[in-house]
Amino acid sequence: MNFHSKFLDFVMFNLLIILSLSFLLSCSDGGSTQSVEDVGDDTTNEDGSGGNSGTGIIPEPVANFTVSQNEGEAPIDILFSSTSTGEINSYLWNVDEDIEIESTNSYFVHTYNESGTYDISLTVIGPGGQNTLTIEDLINISEPDTSTETGLFNETMMYDNENREYLIYIPSSYDPNSATPILFAFHGFGGYNQYFINTADFRSLADQFNFVVVYPQGLVCGDGTTWNTHPPGGDNKCSQDDIGFFGALLYQISGNYNIDSSKVFLTGYSNGADFSYSMACYQSTLVTAIAPVSGLMPMNDSSECQPSHATSVMIFNGTIDYSRPYNGIAGYMMSVDQTVAYWSQYNNTDSSPQTNIVGDIQNYTYLNGDNNTTVDLFKIINGDHYWFNLSYNGNSMEELMWNFFSSN
Repeated sequence: MNFHSKFLDFVMFNLLIILSLSFLLSCSDGGSTQSVEDVGDDTTNEDGSGGNSGTGIIPEPVANFTVSQNEGEAPIDILFSSTSTGEINSYLWNVDEDIEIESTNSYFVHTYNESGTYDISLTVIGPGGQNTLTIEDLINISEPDTSTETGLFNETMMYDNENREYLIYIPSSYDPNSATPILFAFHGFGGYNQYFINTADFRSLADQFNFVVVYPQGLVCGDGTTWNTHPPGGDNKCSQDDIGFFGALLYQISGNYNIDSSKVFLTGYSNGADFSYSMACYQSTLVTAIAPVSGLMPMNDSSECQPSHATSVMIFNGTIDYSRPYNGIAGYMMSVDQTVAYWSQYNNTDSSPQTNIVGDIQNYTYLNGDNNTTVDLFKIINGDHYWFNLSYNGNSMEELMWNFFSSN
């Protein structure tokens, strides 16, 4: 080998050594670091490329939410639903006045039992961080409305497999926190309560003196609507249990309104007046006082009536009433004078009445009965079978009745 060839071999050998050292240095740890933002879940996309435009950083989630409603009366249920975006692992809801978390779900229902204004806060947490949205005064809850709707209402109830109807008038002065008197007005044979209310109209007096008025509806029996004045059975021409219906009706109304059980008053016209007498006998424990108009006590004699307490009675009858004769119907209905004598004796009133005569109206008042009861007869000379449109010392018949009732 000549000198020139040896020199080329030497140069090539040294060049290989230099290249090898350069390769070893490039593969050694030279102190490079990964940013904190790059540390986290695997961010490689399915195609092998890096997430977030190849940076490998997971974005922070963004909190947002909706509510089913933002106001109402307590108690009320409100649905909260997250509409947050981004990758989320946890939801932290605070929707009332304390610092406690109410839910960790993406949606939930919260019940507000108290009135107030509430801030709503949702924090969402994910691998990219956390984010909170708070909306101040978002929920406004008011006190529940405890007032009672007033006016005239047509109501129904089931009794003895019959759908029974009644009109009820709640006065504008009604206060659910105070016990309120109640007056029942029963229509006559063949009558209907929606017409009778315009004849025996106590609504303005109810507003003025604060009492509830009820106009029940009788069932059809024979040729028309009627009230069964006796317990079902025997030779009654009607089979419905109206005596029990009255008790059930009073019970239902007392469950819906604050009724004063010591002030339950009854009036009625014709067959409805007969029925008010019956209730003073058969449902005496429920009745405070009665004021029948153009009716008769539907009993052959007073032994059929067994009241449980002294009961004030105001009576209106005409002397030429051929439907309910002043002298009664033998074997069927007591005369007006017999009825006055019975209640005066039962109540233990004064034996002699105070007498006052105004035109064709003769008034006989028996005072000082047990428990301050009275028996008050208005005898209308030449009066026929009417719900009387009279004036007595400046008072209508309805005003006379309420003055009488309110004193019991």
